[in-house]
Amino acid sequence: MLDIAECETCQLVQLREVPAPDLLRPRVPWIRYREPEAHLDALTDTLLGFRPATQTALGLGPFEQPLLSRLAARGVAPVALELDIPAVDGCYPYLESWQAALDDDHLAARAAQLGTFDMVSCRYLVEHTPDPVQALRALKRVLNPGGVVLIEVPDSSKFLAARDYCFLWEEHSCYFVEDTLRRLAEVSGYRVLALLRYPGALEDALAAVLTPVDASPAAASPLGPSSLFQAYRDNFASIRTRLRTRLTALAGPGRDQIALFGIGHHAIMFGNAFDVADLFALAVDDDRDKGGFFPPGFSVPVIGSDRLLADERITTCLFAVAPHIEGKVREKLAPLAARGVQFRSIYAALDNAITKDLVS
Repeated sequence: MLDIAECETCQLVQLREVPAPDLLRPRVPWIRYREPEAHLDALTDTLLGFRPATQTALGLGPFEQPLLSRLAARGVAPVALELDIPAVDGCYPYLESWQAALDDDHLAARAAQLGTFDMVSCRYLVEHTPDPVQALRALKRVLNPGGVVLIEVPDSSKFLAARDYCFLWEEHSCYFVEDTLRRLAEVSGYRVLALLRYPGALEDALAAVLTPVDASPAAASPLGPSSLFQAYRDNFASIRTRLRTRLTALAGPGRDQIALFGIGHHAIMFGNAFDVADLFALAVDDDRDKGGFFPPGFSVPVIGSDRLLADERITTCLFAVAPHIEGKVREKLAPLAARGVQFRSIYAALDNAITKDLVS
């Protein structure tokens, strides 16, 4: 089980113990994540507004190409840093290896090879590193004097406020909100030019536009615990107990009446954090790469929606899909609704959440 704590000095929510990279390395080649892109036109305008003379940009990580393409269309010469680590012994390097690249020695070597840049972008990677201060300081190695750094991370305030525990990741060492992202930048030796929020249904995107400063940061007084994380921590045990009771009743005597649709990280965390994985009769996903695999903690393999539609035992189907595609899933599963199957979401912030009335 993950041990999540809050630093009482800076209020950064974080893993108390970060897993070793080898434990996080994917064992299949098709595990890849997508991050928000709809805001990138506006973000490009903002970045170039701060540094209109930008000529070069470096992207660090697997989520940079959409931004680099927009910068290229505006006359900036982009470079995407490559992850030069081969797959070995059935392991396929991904984010756990990218986070190791945010290191002073590694980036100093890259600067000697590639030069330095007017703009450095690091999207959806800092939350994975076990030492975010060291990571941000290392970025200065590849930055030109007077250049800007973009740090983009998921904002955690919505899921913390909603008491949503399926947003915890063994790959995320840190969970930022506006204040903690700002403090990270300042402690790491930057001035915050802008701290931008781009809304999302379940979590917003936070983008910090930074420039280095020479002055050492002033010592900060300990802030003590935050009420946001205290409530999140203190409600977990009671919500887990009540949710298991609810789902046990819905599963029926044979535990054969609940399906879970959308088998990704959130679904797996939902099943394991709440100790309810054994109550799902079906684990459903139409991604062919996932078919036949047993999600961690589950006793059933992943099947397609055709099997779900044919199973007349199912009376409840929980959705673990993004809100913007839930409508399409409902259309696909319309025959279930026609025979009275109840659809609920695993996401606590949504109106149809299975945990909605369990959160106090």
